[in-house]
Amino acid sequence: MQSQEENKEQQFPQLRLKNSRVVIYPKDIQILTGKSYRHALYLNQDIRNYFNKKKHQLLTIYEFADYTGISAEVILHHIK
Repeated sequence: MQSQEENKEQQFPQLRLKNSRVVIYPKDIQILTGKSYRHALYLNQDIRNYFNKKKHQLLTIYEFADYTGISAEVILHHIK
């Protein structure tokens, strides 16, 4: 007899994510844009201000994708 988790994975294989993360950091932004680290910091801050994030809140890949117009799948493919 299979557990509920195994049953869910068989029914919905797309729900199982392989070591993916949700948070994006300035170093990731630097890699994606090809800009300097300082420019990536400024872009990160602009996006955080756009979404009214507080200092302790993190920027997600989906927010970055929404702001830049780059699909989240492309971003997830290029960052590790």
